[in-house]
Amino acid sequence: MSPLPLPTTLPGWLSRLELGYPVTIDLGLERIAQVAAAMGISAGRAKVMTVAGTNGKGSTVATADQVLRACGYRVGRYMSPHLHDFRERAVIQGSWLPESAWLDALGQVEKARGNISLTYFEFTTLAVLHMFMQMDLDVWVLEVGLGGRLDAVNIIDPDVAVISSIGIDHVEWLGPDRASIAKEKAGIMRRGRPVVIGDDDPPASLLLAANGYADPVWCMSRDLIWQKTGTTWFLHTPQEEWPGLPLPTVALGNAATALAALQHLELDLALEQVRVGLSRVQLPGRLEFVPADERLCLDVAHNPQGARFLRHQLQEYPVSGQTWIVLGMLVDKDVVGTLEALQGWAAGYFVAGLQVPRGASAASLAAAVKAMGELVLGQFDDPVAALKQSSERAAPGDRIVVMGSFYTVAAVRQYLGLVREE
Repeated sequence: MSPLPLPTTLPGWLSRLELGYPVTIDLGLERIAQVAAAMGISAGRAKVMTVAGTNGKGSTVATADQVLRACGYRVGRYMSPHLHDFRERAVIQGSWLPESAWLDALGQVEKARGNISLTYFEFTTLAVLHMFMQMDLDVWVLEVGLGGRLDAVNIIDPDVAVISSIGIDHVEWLGPDRASIAKEKAGIMRRGRPVVIGDDDPPASLLLAANGYADPVWCMSRDLIWQKTGTTWFLHTPQEEWPGLPLPTVALGNAATALAALQHLELDLALEQVRVGLSRVQLPGRLEFVPADERLCLDVAHNPQGARFLRHQLQEYPVSGQTWIVLGMLVDKDVVGTLEALQGWAAGYFVAGLQVPRGASAASLAAAVKAMGELVLGQFDDPVAALKQSSERAAPGDRIVVMGSFYTVAAVRQYLGLVREE
């Protein structure tokens, strides 16, 4: 029997990959490392910054990308998951790569893998790394998909490792508590190379893994000090003092973590250009305020730590009225823990089912909200219907927070006409 012809479109490839491996997640580096070796995958002269963490990875990566480009460097940025279009995952110099580049890269992976099976994420990660190799980049900024130690991204040795935060998520893969999860994320560190820890209360297991192995070890609140001063902020590290920084649209702690990590890449980072880069940072779905409706804030927070952080962040942007939450989540997330983090904050919930694999039903979310003693104002088949109803209920001065999943935020952004191709 002749082999199946290769797909001729990116959607065709993605459909093939979704069906081509028996499990979605199969942590381990042996298979992908064999294929990477066959493809000659290497960062070459490029510097590499790898970012792991339960929350804050995307904001950290986006900040590093913008600042590096403002300083004149050619940058490849790899992030996952995507909100609207798969091509969001790989960005070079701020632009998506054309479909032709994806088709070539995926074909190269297929050619090199032989009989070795790869998951969807492993296959596409190799394609991204192959494309980065072709582009003569100065820096690769890579976001870990899941965990760290056994994640596909970890086949590349970073010049600086970043661990943005440690929270409880993906417990079936990473362990039941912060200590065990931290050990998995510590796996992106390399002996004698720097690590920057953005969590201001890191588990002892993370510090134990880092101390005496990574060098140096910079920790938030101990080595990294940042403070907001009116309309600007400053960052102090053991290496630099950067005052008068513009406030970015992402959390300052994540921005500070990114800037500290960049200081370890031995690149020329002029303060004025750092300021320019910070002013350009944007990341859809992360503390995203909608210009056309000032009541709306969109955030992909989907676990207890993310929910607590979102609630804390929005205290910086107080409203005169009440807060309403449009919530849609996946069944394998900690729904109860997330609601506990939000308890007492919202005047009411508009819960939405997600019509995707693993999507939680509106009924199950409503039951969880009611069990917390909170008010459910409606159950809806999708986030857009929930948003419409919440918009009718919310008064001037109120706030509507759309949260719980990438799928929830993506649906609302699509409805609001916020999707654009880079």
